[in-house]
Amino acid sequence: MKNDLIIYGYNCKNLGDDLMFAEIINKTDYKRYFFIGHGEVPNFVNKEIFFIKPGRLMKLRWKLKADFAVIGGSVLMGASPQQKDAIRQKIEWFKWNKITGGRNFIIGANLGPYDDEKEYLELLSALSSVVDKWFVRDKVSFDMLEKVKTRYLKLMPDIVMGFDKERFMEESDSSVAISVTSVGKDNNNLIDAESYAGEIAQLAQSYIDQGKSVKLLSFEDRVDLEPIDKIESLIKQTNGSVNIIKNVGEDIVKAIAQADVVVSTRFHAMVLAALFEKKQIIYAYNNKTTQFAQTYGFETYAVTGSYVGKDPVKTSFEKDVLKFVNTYAKLVQK
Repeated sequence: MKNDLIIYGYNCKNLGDDLMFAEIINKTDYKRYFFIGHGEVPNFVNKEIFFIKPGRLMKLRWKLKADFAVIGGSVLMGASPQQKDAIRQKIEWFKWNKITGGRNFIIGANLGPYDDEKEYLELLSALSSVVDKWFVRDKVSFDMLEKVKTRYLKLMPDIVMGFDKERFMEESDSSVAISVTSVGKDNNNLIDAESYAGEIAQLAQSYIDQGKSVKLLSFEDRVDLEPIDKIESLIKQTNGSVNIIKNVGEDIVKAIAQADVVVSTRFHAMVLAALFEKKQIIYAYNNKTTQFAQTYGFETYAVTGSYVGKDPVKTSFEKDVLKFVNTYAKLVQK
């Protein structure tokens, strides 16, 4: 077993990514853990973290004979020149880790979106040549990687499905938790932002009119708070029935655990809500949500300008699937 694990991912105080990092770090037994990038320690991580500063001298800072894992759901997009260059950068890092005697993993990434399938498959083929283990969480990505004859490929549950929910099992407070995000991020153009804000506001208003409180959840404050403020401005609040829950500590997880209904736009809101066996209204604002939802038989909705007919549906994961997700640590380290 390697002594060190080097991680690259979206380490910017995004709840979903922090939970993914924590599940790998907390449940593996490396002696040291390093992140490429700045010195932010992800929430929920309970081990000491070190950092490798990127730049011209990064190769000198690299750790010899380390395992190197790229972790995250949206780390392999190919819909713009910048996103393709980011894939090429990862290929170079993987090559360097091979030279220094290490192993390379990609964990949890959904493939796409992409604007040129032939070029994207060529990039995936180049990645596969330097990746030792590839773990994906949806069948569409699995099938695409089989096309390029990936050597070690496993279709696995999302890492966050291994999250220990037991200490968050509290009495419901009859609230509705609504996960909001900027639907145009990552060059996504599937949903009009104004239509999305209007529909979520209508949906929130309908629950308020039923006497329920609404919690607007920000998984990543620097991205989600702007659309949350827009939605809040469209709601006719009564008696403080709308609360904004920022990504502070465990507040978001607690809000989902306490809710009667979860409206999920963020990917990991959908995962956490199903883990807590909540009724959900899932908005598929990008392909990764749709692909994952299809894998587990969850119904998704499109933004149409009206919430009517979009009823919450009970979601959960089968016990065998939840048991399987806990094999991640063993599969990564062996």
